[in-house]
Amino acid sequence: VFALIESEKSALYKSKDKGKNWEKMNDTPAMGARPFYFSNIITDPVDTNIIYKPGYYLSFSENGGKNFRATYITGGRVHGDLHTLWVSKNDNNLLYLGTDGGLYVSNDKGSSWRFFRNLPVSQFYHVMVDNKKPYNVYGGLQDNGSWVGPSKSPSGIQNRNWTSLGGGDGYYVFPDKYDENILYWQYQGGNIKRKYLDTRETKDIKPYEDEGEEKLRFNWNTPVAFSPTRDVMYVGAQFLFRSENKGDSWERISPDLTTNDPEKLKQDETGGVTIDNSTAENHCTIFSISESPIDPNVVWVGTDDGNLQISKDGGKNWSNVVDNISDLPPNTWVSCVTSSLYDVATSYVTFDGHRTGDMTSYLYKTTDYGETWTLLTDDNIKGYCYKMIEDTENSNLLFLGTEFGLFVSIDGGEVWSQFKGKLPNVSVRDLVIQERENDLVLGTHGRGIMIIDDITPLRQLTEETLQEDVAFLNSRPYELGYLGWEMGLTGDDEFVGSNSPGASMISYYLKKRHVFGDMFIEIYNDKGEKVKELPAGKRKGINRVPWRMRMKPPKVPKSPLMAFRAMYGPTYPPGEYTVKIVKSENTYDGKVNVVYDPTIPHSKEERDVRYKTLMEAYNLLQDLGFLDKQVRDIRDQAKENSLKANNKTLSKKLSFLSDRMEKMHKELVATTVTSAITGEEKLREKIGDIYSSILGYQGKPTKSQVDRLNNLSKEVNVKRNEIDNLIKNELLNFNKQMGKEGLEGFKIITKEEFLKEDK
Repeated sequence: VFALIESEKSALYKSKDKGKNWEKMNDTPAMGARPFYFSNIITDPVDTNIIYKPGYYLSFSENGGKNFRATYITGGRVHGDLHTLWVSKNDNNLLYLGTDGGLYVSNDKGSSWRFFRNLPVSQFYHVMVDNKKPYNVYGGLQDNGSWVGPSKSPSGIQNRNWTSLGGGDGYYVFPDKYDENILYWQYQGGNIKRKYLDTRETKDIKPYEDEGEEKLRFNWNTPVAFSPTRDVMYVGAQFLFRSENKGDSWERISPDLTTNDPEKLKQDETGGVTIDNSTAENHCTIFSISESPIDPNVVWVGTDDGNLQISKDGGKNWSNVVDNISDLPPNTWVSCVTSSLYDVATSYVTFDGHRTGDMTSYLYKTTDYGETWTLLTDDNIKGYCYKMIEDTENSNLLFLGTEFGLFVSIDGGEVWSQFKGKLPNVSVRDLVIQERENDLVLGTHGRGIMIIDDITPLRQLTEETLQEDVAFLNSRPYELGYLGWEMGLTGDDEFVGSNSPGASMISYYLKKRHVFGDMFIEIYNDKGEKVKELPAGKRKGINRVPWRMRMKPPKVPKSPLMAFRAMYGPTYPPGEYTVKIVKSENTYDGKVNVVYDPTIPHSKEERDVRYKTLMEAYNLLQDLGFLDKQVRDIRDQAKENSLKANNKTLSKKLSFLSDRMEKMHKELVATTVTSAITGEEKLREKIGDIYSSILGYQGKPTKSQVDRLNNLSKEVNVKRNEIDNLIKNELLNFNKQMGKEGLEGFKIITKEEFLKEDK
């Protein structure tokens, strides 16, 4: 048995008799490094002389603990702060290492390591968004710095799409609303930075105490807040600071807003036997700041030792209103205070008591500047609370992040429901709404950043809506665009975040699950023509059915070779479409809107030309498919009847006709099957190439493309005329002769029949 013992002279001890007697093996300083944080000792299951000690780095002993050395001497670049290690009992060269940076694997006892990039388990403290298109998401990670990444990207959101802004423990990150070249990021203990994107320079803008003043106490997770209406920022220590020049100078606008309890200010003595004062131990600090978006003079502050302060005059005077909240245990940590978007006297506050063993969900609301408070939580809420926000369009729609997920109320907090979907029961630390896209962005502690696309349907849920059997819920207009594709074939080695659905979302509410009878969705264009039928979601509650907006792929001529260039159909044009939900004997109508992506720089006229030309290519492919179908049918029927005919002359003519049709088929379609790439191009391949090139660009086709399409159309017309003449003349004569032989005449498929065929 091995044990790390913290004492005035911390050391590693070993017992050979199940703990009755102990032998000191090693008392070097590394054995006592931050013992509350690094207390693991792992023995090799194969070789008991090998011992591993994770800490700032990974050290190991090969002589039972007498001597240790770092694995990094022989290699192994891993993120610091190592907390857990697993050694395989079947192959002790195989190690798995868990650190603040993620999970690593080694096949050589730690000499070299491979990082697992496919685990979406990052821990975000805070998130923010900008208004670019697509918008970016900003956030700070536990001991992994501050980052910015896109909300969507070609081929999905990959690791390489994210940009590091700075190191340390990342917390708040804000883009400057008034200067796109500036953003702010921070790391633990109040270290705030202003970053210039063009030069990549970073300026330290942390406030400091003046000469003779007491030392500033910053929370490890120091709150930074920006005015919703002005170019003003705040930062909290035990005092509240305000800057009107982007952090170049700070004005202290409050007294000490905490309890300033001297019994909680002994950071220089913290850690017990081993002093540990990293500033993570700071207490009696401001933890949350909120300026009213209606009146900038109204400012709220919450502290980690349970004070809830309000100023109505821009910081000149302050009132601690926490005692107005009944049944709240004293000194409960204020996790977040949020000013209402709709009423200056209204505010919401969440409290978190889990550090003292209180797992209660605390969420309160005031409508009179904190004079009175109402508890908004109910039994449906699970976990202690981190933050609540109002919807930006519906004052009754509230979102609450807790230790065990996201909770939603549609009635101002009277009743809550857990948001399920694809969101696990994960700690939701922060949440923000991207107002243009109507997206709810979550910062989770364990599943990274998650985006709930388009909360528009939730805004329409009311008590009246919930009583309807079926209720259509509007969604944001779907933007027709082309995100593109980038090479990113990394296999399973990397996690790739999903983009928002490339579809128009049809949203509706069902009072009860549909069990018996048919239920499906029909979509009609502005001419009343049905363009699509979809299976309907039938579950109780909100259903969201994606309409991919694409027509069927063109029905091209058959070939043993895949028609890669014609795998996708065109998208339907923008406009308002009528949606009908057919539920047994009843029909319910709604609308979806489709618009062009405004970031794609093509005029309506250019897009119209593109759509017209694309449909010409699409129809030409289908015309060719129909033509080839007739050619193959004539070929096959001629061959079959040539074998049945008793008249040798007729048999020979039919055989010749079959060969003639086979020759034409090979002029229409590439038919050479080989393991090599032959480059064989016939009409199908040539038209498919033009179709694909026009499909892949949202603007006006080139003159070369249009000319090429016209020339190919002429070639198809020549073949069409040849077959039409054959059907009208030669086949009639063949039918007469075959009738005399008792043979069935040629059956020629129509265009309508061809398009209805499944294959």
